[in-house]
Amino acid sequence: MEKSDKQHLLILVTNPFAILNLIHSGLAGELDKTFRISIMSDLLTKVDVNRFNEHFHLEMQWLATPVPTLSILDKWLRTLQMLIFGYYFDLATLRIKLTEYPALHWLFSVIWQALLLRSFCGRLLVFMRTWLIRRTGRPARYGSLPEQEFCAVLSSSPLDLRENKIVNFLKAKGIRCIAMIISWDNLTSKGVMNMQPDLVLVWNKLMSLEYRRLYSFWGNTGLVRIIGIPRFDIYFKEAVFTQKQSDFKRLLGISCDTRIILYSTGAAKHHICQNYIIEDLLTYARARQDMMVVVRCHPHDAPERYLRYDGIQNLRILWPMGENDTSIPPPDFLEMLASQLAACDVCVQVASTIFLEAAACNKPTIGIAYDEDPDIPYIRSVRRFYDYSHQLPLDEFLPDHTVRNKRDLFEKLDEILAGGHSRKNLREAIKPFIHYDTPDSVRFTAQCIREWLD
Repeated sequence: MEKSDKQHLLILVTNPFAILNLIHSGLAGELDKTFRISIMSDLLTKVDVNRFNEHFHLEMQWLATPVPTLSILDKWLRTLQMLIFGYYFDLATLRIKLTEYPALHWLFSVIWQALLLRSFCGRLLVFMRTWLIRRTGRPARYGSLPEQEFCAVLSSSPLDLRENKIVNFLKAKGIRCIAMIISWDNLTSKGVMNMQPDLVLVWNKLMSLEYRRLYSFWGNTGLVRIIGIPRFDIYFKEAVFTQKQSDFKRLLGISCDTRIILYSTGAAKHHICQNYIIEDLLTYARARQDMMVVVRCHPHDAPERYLRYDGIQNLRILWPMGENDTSIPPPDFLEMLASQLAACDVCVQVASTIFLEAAACNKPTIGIAYDEDPDIPYIRSVRRFYDYSHQLPLDEFLPDHTVRNKRDLFEKLDEILAGGHSRKNLREAIKPFIHYDTPDSVRFTAQCIREWLD
C-alpha cells in the first residue's frame, strides 16, 4: 500500500508514559504499516518526532497545532468534578486523597450520608460532564484540523481535559475517537473522562468492568476492548530478555555472580523522603558478600538527594531519563528497564506499576509499606498507597508482597535470595492485570484498531 493511500490517524500525546506505550512499545510501528500518523503534542517537538522516526524506522508527522491550555475556570471545575465523582462512586483512591484536607473530607462525608444530597451530586455530575463536553467542543483555533481528513483521533491520555478539548471538537465534525487508558489507576484516580469515545482500549477485564460500572452512569460507554499492556511485550521475548541480564551487569562493571537488589523510587510529590529505604537496603547488603543495591530513580527525582551516597562501593544510582531530561523517555528506555529487571534478583518498590513489570519478568517483588517514622499519621504514610482502588485487588492475588517494617523486609529478602520464594506462579498471579503473558499486546492492539476502522 502506498503512503498516499493510507488512512490518516491523529495521535494525541500529553504524557511521557503515553510515549512509552505508543512509540517505544512498537505500537506506532505496527500502526505505521497501515496508517499515516500525525502526532499532536505539548511534549514532543518536531525534533523529538524525527529522532523517534529515525530510531524506530517510522514516518510519523509532527503537527504544529498547539495542545490547548486550561483556564482557571476549567481547572476549578475539573477539580470539583473529580471530588464529586470520587465520593459519588465511593472510590477509595479519591477518598483517601481527600483525607489530607479535613474540611473537605468532612463536607463530603456529610453529603455521602444524606440521600437527597447524594442524589443531587449524581445529577450535578451528569450536568457537569455534559456541559464540559459542550464547552470544550468549540475551540476556534482547531478549525483547520478537519481539513487533514483524519479517519480517527487516538487520545492516549483520555482523562486529560486538554485532550478532551481536541477530541470533542473533532467528534463534532464527525471524526471518530479512540480512548486508550494509559495505566491501571487512571479510571479511579484521574477523575472523569469528559468526552464520549467510540472505542475504549483497556489493559484487562478488571478495568473493562470498572469502566462500564463508572461510565454506564452517563449512558453510552462506546465499544470496550481488552488489549493488554503494549509496553510489556518486551518482557515476554525470552531470548532477548536473557541476553539483557548479562548486558546490564557488564554495563555496571560487576561480576555475573553478584546478586542485585533493584530499588525503584517513587514520585517525590507522593513520597517525600525515600532515603531510609536505601539505608535499610544498604544495611542488609553490607552484611552479605557479592550483593549490589541498584537505585533506579524516578524521572522527577532530584540528583542532590543522592549526593550522600557518592563513593559507596555496593551501590549504583541510575537515571532512566538522564539527569537533565525529565520529560521525554530516551529511545532505549524500555530496553534499559528490561535489562535492569532481567539482571536483578529482587525488585523493591512502593506501590508502583513496576511491581507488575517485575512480576511479568518472574522477578520477586517487595512492596514497602512502612515509613521512616513509625508514628507518622496514616494520611501521610506510604501505607495509604496500598489502599488505593487499583492496588486493592493485588492483595487477593499476591497477599504477601508487602512488608510493614524493617525486620519484615530483611526476612523477606532472606527468603527470596535463599531461593525459598517460588517464582513460577508470578506471571500467572498477575495475569488478571496484564492479560497477556506472551508478546502479543502490540499486535492485537493494532489489529483491533484496524478492524474497527475498516
